[in-house]
Amino acid sequence: MFSRRFAAFFRFNRHVAQKYGSFIAAGFSNRFSMKVVTLLPLVVLRSADCRQKEDQEVKRPVRRRTMSKVKYETSLEGKAQFYLNAMKVRWDQLHKVPGLFSYQLEKSPQSRKIPGYWGFYAELNSDRNLKRRRPQTIESLNPTFKHMMFNFNKVDAQEVILTIDDAHGSPEVQMIINKSPITKYHTLICPEVGKNHTQRITRDALQFCITFMRNIDDKDMRMGYNSPGALASVNHLHFHLLHMPQDLYIDQVPLDELAGGYVYRLSRRAPTEGICIVFNENDSDEQVAEKVDQLYMLAMWMCKNNMPHNLFLTQDRRPGKSGNVKVFVFARSEYCVNKDLAEFNVGFCELAGYIPLPDAEKMENLTELQVLFRIRTITGNAPKAVYEQITGMVEGQEHYLWDQPLTI
Repeated sequence: MFSRRFAAFFRFNRHVAQKYGSFIAAGFSNRFSMKVVTLLPLVVLRSADCRQKEDQEVKRPVRRRTMSKVKYETSLEGKAQFYLNAMKVRWDQLHKVPGLFSYQLEKSPQSRKIPGYWGFYAELNSDRNLKRRRPQTIESLNPTFKHMMFNFNKVDAQEVILTIDDAHGSPEVQMIINKSPITKYHTLICPEVGKNHTQRITRDALQFCITFMRNIDDKDMRMGYNSPGALASVNHLHFHLLHMPQDLYIDQVPLDELAGGYVYRLSRRAPTEGICIVFNENDSDEQVAEKVDQLYMLAMWMCKNNMPHNLFLTQDRRPGKSGNVKVFVFARSEYCVNKDLAEFNVGFCELAGYIPLPDAEKMENLTELQVLFRIRTITGNAPKAVYEQITGMVEGQEHYLWDQPLTI
């Protein structure tokens, strides 16, 4: 048995045979040499076997990075998962503190998948309707910051889950509990709270959110943004981070390419209209920066043209697309001055297919046709102008389109 393996070993590696042939031919002069020669073929055969197995493995694509290991470990890219884990632990602790949240979420809330082709998901949350802070009226898409109104400088220190101020290259961000949560781990992402940004997207905030979503290992965490006039309830810059494990229609919605190989519109067969910008797992830093720039410019264009909008960020759940992040942008022609707490509102959750409702009867009776009618009513023709604008940006016509008056 030994001789067969020994022969196979020398056939596999001629270099080893040449190197050690004279040594073996000379004979085993002592115990040490005998041990070495006896064990050597087995060691190299083991190495050869491991090498063959490695060659057979399917290699996963590796995200290209230009930063050093030390810089990566101190950046948001390297620390995002740590922040997410810390947030979850602290959120669970705070949710048990009496009186800190406006209400306690039920562990198994009543829910229903609305019958129909798209399968909108509805969930009962009557406490949010009754016990939440009264939403603010935000007068325009270019609002002024009002110090006397509620803002995140005024939250209790215990409501701040954690402050991210040690991520190289990222702005300071506070993760603050949503006192009236929609889902478990519902947290507010609040960039540079002390600078009093109004509820208009900044490029740094957008970069932070996209980088965070690209570097966490949890496809059930989603992120969203409501602009003024699109269900924003506090005029102080914030995004929402929520736990949504359900498979929503938005996860598998068909997409039609618009421009650049990464900008899509929801298919004409889809229940809603909007665009989707895909951040691929292997995008370089320069590619990510370019896409963030285009998203930011689009948001500013929508603000300039008084077009309320919602964003929904999610990791790609489509087969074979793991590692990508999709950013959906929904524009609307109807400006919502404030939230009607008794009716079916439309924010980023609803546009993505997740519909929290205040009473069981409404949840049981809501139809897909009613959902689609409400969404299309507030959306109007605004998405068509957005399709033209983002296409022009990607194809290098942004200055021409920016200066054109918007007609809806």
